[in-house]
Amino acid sequence: MNKQLILILMACLTLWLAALTYIQFGNTGPSVSPALQSGQSATVAYVHGDSIQTGYEFIAARERALFAAVQQAQMAVERLATPLQEEAQELIAYANGAGVTEDEVQIAQSRLYEIEAQLAQIQNESQNRLVQLENQLQAEVAQQLSSEVAEFAAENGLEVVLNWGLSGEGVLYGAPAFDVTEALLAFMNDRYEEPAPETEGTTEE
Repeated sequence: MNKQLILILMACLTLWLAALTYIQFGNTGPSVSPALQSGQSATVAYVHGDSIQTGYEFIAARERALFAAVQQAQMAVERLATPLQEEAQELIAYANGAGVTEDEVQIAQSRLYEIEAQLAQIQNESQNRLVQLENQLQAEVAQQLSSEVAEFAAENGLEVVLNWGLSGEGVLYGAPAFDVTEALLAFMNDRYEEPAPETEGTTEE
């Protein structure tokens, strides 16, 4: 290998190492915000999350709606299940009656298995609908709280709002002067408007 080729390879290697160094170190953005880099302190307050859970009217309204949905689902299950249960009782009484042939007993048993499967399907479908409603409620509450707390923080000059739960998650100590739970509750409840009652529609099949 001649000297000129060696010089060319060394030059390429130098350029490659320089580019690699730039990618790793020279092209990275700041790891924290400019405010933190300048040593600016955040204005911090905290709330009692359990008080928000029990005192926020939006959550109470959603829980009432869920409770009403549970009651409607139970009534729907009973309405669909009652005739099947009555039929099952009649089949059992018939199969245990005098003069029933073995073939008739087997037919009754087959129908009882079908009724059992239908009842299980009705119950499962009802439970799945309630789970979906509960998940929807939780998502609505989370979105509403996130939006309202952000608005409250903006109006009151807060950069951080911490949650103080029953077991103290997120806060080891909080001076009473920084507790904004009641103020936040009043803020959100003042902004909350109770939805108009929905007009009853057709009965769910």
